[in-house]
Amino acid sequence: MSKQDTEYEIIVNSLKGNLPSIPVVMNELMTVISDHDAALYALRDLLKMDHSIFAQLLRVANTHEHRQGLSSRITGIDDAVQILGLEKVKRIALNTTILTLFKGANLPVEFSLESLWLHSVGVALASSTLAEELNTGMEDQAYTCGLLHDLGKVAKCKFDQKLFSKHLKSTWDKNIDCHDWETQGKHIRHDLLGSYLARSWGISSKVETVTKWHHEEDRSKRHDIDDNEVQKLVDIVYLANGTIHRLGFGNSGHKVIKPPSKLILRRLRMDDNDYQNYEEKLSQILEMEAENLALFQPA
Repeated sequence: MSKQDTEYEIIVNSLKGNLPSIPVVMNELMTVISDHDAALYALRDLLKMDHSIFAQLLRVANTHEHRQGLSSRITGIDDAVQILGLEKVKRIALNTTILTLFKGANLPVEFSLESLWLHSVGVALASSTLAEELNTGMEDQAYTCGLLHDLGKVAKCKFDQKLFSKHLKSTWDKNIDCHDWETQGKHIRHDLLGSYLARSWGISSKVETVTKWHHEEDRSKRHDIDDNEVQKLVDIVYLANGTIHRLGFGNSGHKVIKPPSKLILRRLRMDDNDYQNYEEKLSQILEMEAENLALFQPA
């Protein structure tokens, strides 16, 4: 084991009592993909494990947007699935589960873990939208990878809240990108830490890989990826992450806004018009989702 491995493993091991253990729920949700009947059965089992998911489904299902004139309130899982659709139910369940990680920290007034969660949901939506636009068939995987891409920032905060706040302010004072600051100063990198945490939890290897490389646009430097599909998934989350920064949805702590990567756009066979159309479509999706996402926050 290298010195770097040891350093990151120490942090991951120290967090075992400070971060919720969620792999069972996560892995169950990530396998609920194609078979509607099997998916509904699996969701029922998950609701027995986490009643907060059920409560959140009912909140969203009973909004004016989804009830569409129904006189009675939605009270059961079957009705909620029928109103929302299985895909939206899965995403609400994932978002509710992940939100438990983004709580319990007092940070600089300009930043909060809840705003980081909102950014992460934005990247999830941006990733799945882009995956659909490119006809990849990876919308579900892209959503999950986008949702978890900044897991390392949560881990850094929970490991040493004061140090994380100090480092965050340092990037703002120097007007430098968080990842660039971590790399240049040889600090703990949130992308690497997130990948170690995903591996320790036994979450999908694709989530681990995308988390590790979501700031690297050069495929030749992603030295442990042999699968072209995974390379494309990293490209998608990379581009989606930057797009959400530019749209100002949530707050990941970055204050330096970078233009879309020409290299990744070229690889994904997108020109400037394609990207502009994607960004406009995404803006509409985020606007529609904003009301539902507000329901996740306490009144």
